[in-house]
Amino acid sequence: MLISQVLNNNVILVEDGGKQKIIWGRGIGFKAHAGENYKLKSQDKVFSAISDDDKWLASFKKLSEEVPRKYFELTEKIIQLAREEIDANFDEHLLIPLTDHIFFAVKRYDMGLELSNPMLFDIKRFFSQEYKIGKQAVSLIEQVSGVSLSDDEAGFIAIHLVEYKIQQSDSSIKNFSNFMEISNGVNNIIEAKFGRKFSENSIAVSRLMNHLHYLILRTNSKNNKSENENQNDSDLLKLLCQHNRKAASCLNEVVYYLQDKLNYNFSDSDRLYLLIHIIHVTS
Repeated sequence: MLISQVLNNNVILVEDGGKQKIIWGRGIGFKAHAGENYKLKSQDKVFSAISDDDKWLASFKKLSEEVPRKYFELTEKIIQLAREEIDANFDEHLLIPLTDHIFFAVKRYDMGLELSNPMLFDIKRFFSQEYKIGKQAVSLIEQVSGVSLSDDEAGFIAIHLVEYKIQQSDSSIKNFSNFMEISNGVNNIIEAKFGRKFSENSIAVSRLMNHLHYLILRTNSKNNKSENENQNDSDLLKLLCQHNRKAASCLNEVVYYLQDKLNYNFSDSDRLYLLIHIIHVTS
């Protein structure tokens, strides 16, 4: 390992096998210099670095001077959980904002300042996978800090995960509030059409929202036409519409709403999968 940069007395940036890594160990930066070799010690912690991203590196350096290493390690575990549970490429870009959020959430708790999450109810319904990770994160935070955070905090962590997915996508929707607005809009259309509320714990609702979010994340203003055209899907869509007229009418309202919001023309394949989810939710 070759030292590329000394970030502070405890943190250095190294080059190892063509990859940049951050090594965090007690006092390892003291009297160290760029260009020297470094031999990893048993108590050192290795973090992957975002190569050639000076802004990310500066943020890591600044945060490492304020936040104990254990919170970086904790966040790394949460990111790994998210990678395993959610179909998204969570990487080290998430490490800085999420570590910062978690550390100051614990500090706020110690000061008696817990924040309520006004979006918690909708987060549970529309972003169940991310909320599940948020709940697991809260449990890990308690193990590390001894602080028992509320479900509101699980919701805030879920928002970080959703925001990251949005930022990494080509979608024309670029913030969580717009994402939530569209999710609520579709849910309201379905509930109004069928004249009833659906359970926040419904697996069918969760699946519908996961599919909707997938659609939103893969749409963008430069490519506003779906490439998914399949004659078998078109035939099956026609058949299902004939046998589920109310759900088909609901589908038309949902698609009209989404096309206006996303500037995206839905194929029969897109419509088919939305219809199947609507049928499952309402049956």
